[in-house]
Amino acid sequence: MDREIRLFVQGHFDQYMKRHFVSPVGRSLLVAVIYFAGAELGLSLASLHSNVTPVWPPTGIAIASLLIFGRQVWPGIFIGAFTANLLTGLPVLSTFGIATGNTLEALVAYWLLKRSRRWTGAFESIGNVLTFVVYAVVLAPLVSATIGSLSLCFGDAREWARFSELWLTWWMGDGFGALIVSPLLLAWVSPRRINQRDMPEVASLMVLQIIVVLVVFGGWFPGPVKTYPLAYLCLPCLMWAALKFDQRIVTSNLVLMAGVAVWGLKHSYGPFVQPGQNAALLLLISFVGTATLMTLLVAAITAERRKAEADKLKLGSEVERHRKRVEDIVEHVPGVVWEAWGQPDAASQRIDFVSSHVEKMLGYSVDEWLSQPNFWLTVVHPDDKERAAREAAAIFASRKGGTSRFRWMHKDGREIWVEGHSIVVCDESGPVGMRGVTMDITAAVKAEEERAELLERESHARQEAEEASRLKEEFLATVSHELRTPLNAVVGWSRLLRTGQLDKDGTEHAVEVIERNAAAQRQIIEDLLDVSRIVTGKLRINTQPVDVLLIIHASIDAVRPPAEAKQIDIRIHIEAPDSIVLADTERLQQVFWNLLANAVKFTPSGGVIDVYLERHDSLAEVRIEDSGPGVPPDFLPRIFDRFSQADGSSTRKHGGLGLGLAIVRHLVELHGGTVSASNRTDGSGAVLVVRLPAIAAPVYTKAQKSHPIS
Repeated sequence: MDREIRLFVQGHFDQYMKRHFVSPVGRSLLVAVIYFAGAELGLSLASLHSNVTPVWPPTGIAIASLLIFGRQVWPGIFIGAFTANLLTGLPVLSTFGIATGNTLEALVAYWLLKRSRRWTGAFESIGNVLTFVVYAVVLAPLVSATIGSLSLCFGDAREWARFSELWLTWWMGDGFGALIVSPLLLAWVSPRRINQRDMPEVASLMVLQIIVVLVVFGGWFPGPVKTYPLAYLCLPCLMWAALKFDQRIVTSNLVLMAGVAVWGLKHSYGPFVQPGQNAALLLLISFVGTATLMTLLVAAITAERRKAEADKLKLGSEVERHRKRVEDIVEHVPGVVWEAWGQPDAASQRIDFVSSHVEKMLGYSVDEWLSQPNFWLTVVHPDDKERAAREAAAIFASRKGGTSRFRWMHKDGREIWVEGHSIVVCDESGPVGMRGVTMDITAAVKAEEERAELLERESHARQEAEEASRLKEEFLATVSHELRTPLNAVVGWSRLLRTGQLDKDGTEHAVEVIERNAAAQRQIIEDLLDVSRIVTGKLRINTQPVDVLLIIHASIDAVRPPAEAKQIDIRIHIEAPDSIVLADTERLQQVFWNLLANAVKFTPSGGVIDVYLERHDSLAEVRIEDSGPGVPPDFLPRIFDRFSQADGSSTRKHGGLGLGLAIVRHLVELHGGTVSASNRTDGSGAVLVVRLPAIAAPVYTKAQKSHPIS
């Protein structure tokens, strides 16, 4: 708040000065004129030296100017100080040194105050007053007193004999000048006005203050003696101002007292008259400065107290507003808000507060709840009473709060399901009470029970139907797909034999292929049971060291007839001919046959299928690439799922039920390998890759790398 006031005051004064003194130069000239006038007043009281006086108002003018206008007005301080001291006949170099010291004094005070977190720009707290005293009254004048005294002594060597006296007078004059004048100027830049209702009292105070200071310091005391020690008579008026009015009235009274006291001393009036004028002024200014410090501190304490009282009233208003707001909220909560003290399961528990909603929920009045200890437990359903008491005791002992669900009995005998949310109130001895809200959840509980029962029945029925449908579909799909596949080879070679186009070697090869596929047919029938084991996770394989290249050749032989029928060229590229894996020979052949059969199915007539056998670290990799249309990108993530097909319509071009690749993935994973699908980078065909752990590092030559098979 203090910082906001200071910023407002500074902005107000800046606007005023911009209207009348637009440029910083104008402000500096204004400061120079005021500083010069104050300096002339101070130097007129000099007695120890023409340039050293115990009364130096310019220090307060300079510091206040920097705080009000900013440090850009420092040239005005220098000009005022230089001109005033030069007119005393002092050498130019000494004058320059004194002006420099006076300017640095104000800048040091300004810099220290700006860096202080306790200084807010007004004398409305003890911290502000003491900060200003330390920085501007005690420390900053050290600069001016030291530089000024040295400048005088270097200008006139005779002054070294009384250097300490010059320095002390200078330091005290500057310090008390800052203490008396700066608060006055800073107080009167405030835009706040004096309350018109206080004007009569202010006028009375000022009149009384003038009379007292004239009696004490102005020679009005009756009789020939005008130097009685009556300075303390000024203190009541200063305390009156400090306790009742703001800083403007306080500082005005202080400056009024200081001005009359100095004038009276110059005319040999007042309690501080001494044979030497310098000593008399030092005593006077010490009294005025001490009275100023005491008055400013009292005024600051009073301002802090007023602020504290205003904050207290504001806080009380806020508390009252929030209290009414809480009461209104509690009144409209659709539940029972309550507060209880003591053990929740003890007969002595005292309920101190319960909201009026309890009568609407249970039919019991608020008075009934408050008049009987532990009333809440007496209306709990008999079957829930023991559990509810136990849960409440556990929540109370936990000191953290919690939730409890039970049934209350309505006054008319109905069961009301409720849920209580409570917190535990603790002090230094432990838990002492509880607060919370209890909501009626009867409708929600019934809905939950009905929904749970319905969901259970629906889930059970759905599982049974899905299981039956899945088993049926998987069985039919497996039979349809797996039985048809080996028949293709048998039928194809049988047709070639029937045409009579095969020579003796070709005929023998055809018979061999037919026999092999007939054996595969028999094995597939046995594998029908394995399909169900795949679904149930019970499929087992018999592994042994197997040459992957032999399996690839056997699989190619199985798909050769349909490939030749479509004039598809199957090329095999061998980079690792001695790749040995632990595998079930028949299952591994089934894997490669399925992949090759798919490649043949989707490769157009005259196309090419490339089969690669490679070795990557400890893995044997078989990659099958065709020149077909490739796999739709959105279907790639589901290509190995059971019953998944890119074209699932009844008019699809290619047959099958989508089981082959699912069986491939399961068999490959049983062998500890992985299978993946992608498309060629140019989009001209699909790429399926099988990776299996190899058990021996291959040794081969460059000549073994490529074995095209047509």
